[in-house]
Amino acid sequence: MTTNARERDATPRWWRIVVGVVLPILVTIACAALLLAALQPIASFVLVIIAGYALVGLGAVWTALAGVRLWRFRPDRRIWIAPTIVAVTVTLAVLGVPGRIGWQLSKGDLARYAEDCPATYGDMRLGVYEVYMVTPRPGGCHFYTEGGLFDAVGVAHLPGGTDDIGDPVQEGDIGYRHLDGDWYRFTEIVF
Repeated sequence: MTTNARERDATPRWWRIVVGVVLPILVTIACAALLLAALQPIASFVLVIIAGYALVGLGAVWTALAGVRLWRFRPDRRIWIAPTIVAVTVTLAVLGVPGRIGWQLSKGDLARYAEDCPATYGDMRLGVYEVYMVTPRPGGCHFYTEGGLFDAVGVAHLPGGTDDIGDPVQEGDIGYRHLDGDWYRFTEIVF
């Protein structure tokens, strides 16, 4: 015998608090971490993995709570808050919105620094980019940012352009992807 929604118990307070407040706050924190990582030219692999695992765990909790609601309690729209937050985050990431925002917020500081391109080694913030090294090279200026797992990554100002478009092949190679105007994202194989 099946029970319809009217015969089920009212949703208890603990469930409404967990699903309507606690879970959305935790999901928002994990999604915000992913979006902040995506502001960089290449998202930080470590941050993406940690936030991804957090979202998987929260998804398991959500699934259990949704099952409890379906089995025991009356329908409650609060169950859709957390998945909606995740869907918005995925949509923004797939459309590249955080990366474009990060670039717009950073390109002015990067351009000013690239005028002289003094070689530096040490953490600094240029716009929203976390730069740990700046290297002048023939034809341009390279800004190394966090994000690559094994390879060095960042953005480069190359006023004369480059023929090295694509992925690098061997140690020491740099591959570029056009970003905007005289700017390129790069990946450098370091070992």
